[in-house]
Amino acid sequence: MKKLHEDFFTVYYENTDSSGFVYHTCYLNFCERARSNMINQDFPNLAQMLLNNSRFFVVKKINANFFKPSFLFDKLKVVTFFNGNSYTSINLIQKIIKEKIDIFELSVQLVWINGKEKKPIKIPIDIISRFQSMEVV
Repeated sequence: MKKLHEDFFTVYYENTDSSGFVYHTCYLNFCERARSNMINQDFPNLAQMLLNNSRFFVVKKINANFFKPSFLFDKLKVVTFFNGNSYTSINLIQKIIKEKIDIFELSVQLVWINGKEKKPIKIPIDIISRFQSMEVV
């Protein structure tokens, strides 16, 4: 796996339930925001396609694993890894880390869609090569 991106989030009151635990869906939101930030920061050509609604990624499959809870005001790091691709999809692993401990992991398959036809299409080789060559250090 190649590390692509790191992002940081603080848990706010809106992310918690009455017990003080972070809602399980908030972990998905943190991962989605991290993917959006990655595209905006590192893939400006993709960001433009998204804005034009001409080409975009959609979630096909997710697998979520919850290891430990997080709470109000926790500082979380979301690390995104490239984990392979096919002609029409990419596979990412996203880990949420609190104080150097993995607390959540998301495996997500994203499919590349033609915005006009609303059908999967082959991902351009330049996009795949960018994913394959990137690595945050």
